[in-house]
Amino acid sequence: MPDEEPSADPPPEDPWSSPPAGWGPATPPAALPPWAPTPNEDQTVDPSEQPRFEDPAAPSDPWRIPPQPRWDPAAEPPPAEPTVTDAPAMPPTYYLPLPQTEPNPAFPPRGADPNATAFDLPPSATSPRSTPRPPESRPPMPPARPPGPPPAVYDEPWRRETAQRQRTGRRGLPLRPILIGVAGLAVVALIAAGAVVLTRHGAHDAPAGPAAKLAATTFAPDPAAKSDGRDQELVGVASAGSIVVAIGGEADTADYRGEFLVSSDGGRSFRLADVRTPDGAEPGYGDTPRVVAGSEGAWVALGGSRTGTAVWTSRDARTWTRQPDSTGAVFGHDKITRVARTSSGFVAVGDTSQKGDYSDAVPVVWLSSDGRQWERLGNDQLKMSLSGGPLSLIDVAAHDNAVIVYGWTTDAKGLVTQDGVWRSADGGRSWAAADVPHPKGTAGPGIAIGATSDGFVAGRNASSKSERYGVIMTSADGDRWQPAGEIHLPGYGGLQRLSGSDRGLAAVIGADKKVLLARSEDGRTWQNGGEVPTSSGRTVEGVAVTAGATIVAGREDDGQDTDGVLAVRDTLGQEVPVDVSAIAGADQPDQTVTSVAAGPDLQVAVGGTNGDGAVWTSPDGTRWTRAGDSGQALARPGKQRLINVTPGGAGWVAVGYDAGRPLVVTSADGTSWRAAEGFDPGSGHVATYAAAAGKAGYVVVGESGFSAGAWFSPDLKSWKAGSGGDLGGKATANRWMRGVVATPSGFVAVGGLSDPAVKDAPQGRPAVWTSADGRKWTLKELPQPAGSLEGWFDRVAVRGGTLVATGTATTSSGRTAFAFVSSDGGVSWQEVRLPRAGQDGADSSDHSSLSTAVTATPRGFVLAGTAGRPGREDVVLWTSADGRSWSAQAPEGTGLSGRGDQWLTGLTTLGSDLLAVGISADHTGERPTLWRRPLP
Repeated sequence: MPDEEPSADPPPEDPWSSPPAGWGPATPPAALPPWAPTPNEDQTVDPSEQPRFEDPAAPSDPWRIPPQPRWDPAAEPPPAEPTVTDAPAMPPTYYLPLPQTEPNPAFPPRGADPNATAFDLPPSATSPRSTPRPPESRPPMPPARPPGPPPAVYDEPWRRETAQRQRTGRRGLPLRPILIGVAGLAVVALIAAGAVVLTRHGAHDAPAGPAAKLAATTFAPDPAAKSDGRDQELVGVASAGSIVVAIGGEADTADYRGEFLVSSDGGRSFRLADVRTPDGAEPGYGDTPRVVAGSEGAWVALGGSRTGTAVWTSRDARTWTRQPDSTGAVFGHDKITRVARTSSGFVAVGDTSQKGDYSDAVPVVWLSSDGRQWERLGNDQLKMSLSGGPLSLIDVAAHDNAVIVYGWTTDAKGLVTQDGVWRSADGGRSWAAADVPHPKGTAGPGIAIGATSDGFVAGRNASSKSERYGVIMTSADGDRWQPAGEIHLPGYGGLQRLSGSDRGLAAVIGADKKVLLARSEDGRTWQNGGEVPTSSGRTVEGVAVTAGATIVAGREDDGQDTDGVLAVRDTLGQEVPVDVSAIAGADQPDQTVTSVAAGPDLQVAVGGTNGDGAVWTSPDGTRWTRAGDSGQALARPGKQRLINVTPGGAGWVAVGYDAGRPLVVTSADGTSWRAAEGFDPGSGHVATYAAAAGKAGYVVVGESGFSAGAWFSPDLKSWKAGSGGDLGGKATANRWMRGVVATPSGFVAVGGLSDPAVKDAPQGRPAVWTSADGRKWTLKELPQPAGSLEGWFDRVAVRGGTLVATGTATTSSGRTAFAFVSSDGGVSWQEVRLPRAGQDGADSSDHSSLSTAVTATPRGFVLAGTAGRPGREDVVLWTSADGRSWSAQAPEGTGLSGRGDQWLTGLTTLGSDLLAVGISADHTGERPTLWRRPLP
């Protein structure tokens, strides 16, 4: 019968506590491109010690039958009665290889980085969050260009490698190729009323004025865009009764937002679940759920975080609690592949490697009674073994308190040589080998396992002279198995996965350009459950079954944009329409404002929408209009974003990034923009971060390879790279510029350089460059900020002959904003003290702060930053009349304080007011903010 809504109230004795009610915000916009390197900041765990979660796209894909050489039954018929030891010289396979496509830079393949987690999270997912992201000591290479149309010629001669972004809609796309691995979602921007600006914690009174407001409609997206501009994925799905949970996330250019989609009606409709910390606060960004399991009253999900393994628990699947980091510490640097619910708790399986490359993999099992306390069992306790190579546990299934696991060994080429099943009768504490028979027609390795309310099921592929098919066996205890039924479907290529629940069984079967679904109540009789097309770019990440539907989770990549997919089929195999993009809070378009500047009669804000660069203009700071884009300079393949803008005598210039390339655009009047004439950054890694205009002309700064980069133009019509040995860096001691201003005597740029005295460490220190003409630059090294391990400048402001340079330093206890002042045009510098504001939590991480924007005003200087820990970061304003003595304010209100994270990313002066743009973020997504208030 169709699934019905279960009771929302768990039994009173249920040990799973429900977090306090409430919502909350989450991540700042990216001020740097996704390939920009990041400092360690508050990430104190060595990446090699982070837990690993198996990537289903890897050769040893735990979601499907081992990927061995394809078996042609006509050339090599299977033995009549094979046994486990009857492995042929070349093992047969039923695995259908999927189309190979270029990797998506947002979701890199396993093996690209030896320190990557086995989940293969986006690079941003394991990085410390910070709007300004200075590099490590060795800048990375840009990501590979995604596939697209043939190259085209653009209006700037140095761009010849990419074509204009394809504006294809996502809702009309056919289903894409399906494997079983990683995927996600997004969020719709919300508009809320502003709140009165107040102060707290002893801060100075803030002058009255209009409140900050959420400004998703103020900074309008491109009306012609049909892509959301973000990469989303769904990586897994599980069911219990009528409850279905799909997990995944969204890769922003600065971070990763993990998401839980929950259905209470058997998979027919979904909503975004609430996620909170144990004390009811908002969790920070960067967590990535990867495996999930549960039943009525208890659910758990495991995934990656910046510091190790993230653990979530829930009693109803509608509200999830992100447990403290200490909960996941037991997983260490091990690799986790799957988790299952038992009658006494949970069991997770995976493997570990002393060498780190898993050529010596041995099994690991973790047990938990409530998902909040875990116990690790190594192979000295498990005593599992197979001859022929390293042993990895690939799948797990549980029935009551009995558990079975499936594992395999591989050779040097990654081919599966042996496989086996082990069983436990006591919830996973003790194990014994189980013999799953080879019925007639089957041969070689390859077993799919699952569990139902009646016991266990196992499937093998079989072949006769006329067809390929699946053979299903059942067992009440995982020890004694008997044949139950067979799966016969036209086009059957190979069994990829079995998924069971208390409502039945589902099988995923590979076929030509599609996957087939089969359903059964008991494993004996099977019906056609429909099919899901697998054209190029789509992958299947997981499958779940309810009484009325089979739910397939995955992702699809059209070469320009990656989206999460939920393909739902009813018991007759007919499609049940479920559009992830229509789920409130599950499809957030890219919409970010990063910088703002004021000209004589026009204000200009820059950022990005729908994956493209964006510019907005306003005559009064209140009414904003999207500027024009001449020559499609702001709509190219890959992710774009503008991060800085400045006016000058010949017009405006804005800089940012275009996928793995620098992006420099200009405008004579601020309303119509085009690619900068004559700007040739050269070959190799180049990035542009800031621009300034003075009497001599314009300067753009960034980095070029291992060196600081600077480019000068007298009129926005021609550009010349800066010179001087003080710009040059090398692989072991690179240099970078992040901010620049024009001064009465020329230009001053700020940034950092790595310390050659520190071997094999990405430690950096502040650096300042001065130039009289914007062409030749002289370096001045400054000491590390007091008490810091590393720190460098990312912004600078000037008022008369006084300069203030700011940045965020890493200390032994976290991060802290810092500032230096120069009263002689950048010749000499002194560090100044920034008082604490809004940092009164008991947790030491509450004391962290970072710098996000700075500007000079007629009254002095204003530095914007945040204080608190991720998920609780509120805006802080530091003000100073002379750049030496500072006071702190902690303004309150929408977009400034409250649940989640609030950031101001751009500041400028508009008459007697301060004009600011920023971001307000929580687990439901990000919204741009706009704030105008009297000058402090």
